[in-house]
Amino acid sequence: MAEVQSQAPTVQEPERYYAELVQLDSGTAGSPQETLQESMNKGARQSWRLVGVVQDPTSPGGVFLVWDTTGFFSG
Repeated sequence: MAEVQSQAPTVQEPERYYAELVQLDSGTAGSPQETLQESMNKGARQSWRLVGVVQDPTSPGGVFLVWDTTGFFSG
């Protein structure tokens, strides 16, 4: 019987979920609400579905937006 070796793919396939770090107190132009809205609009333009928001425990003012990039409702 011949052995078959599995080979790892050379190109990593994109995952279904994507976590985006958004800094709401970074001192950039605009309010935290504008910064958050801009990130949400960016995801919506890509037909992603927002499935969660998690506060970043390592940085004050940081939140992770968790996107479903390939689900039923996503592009």
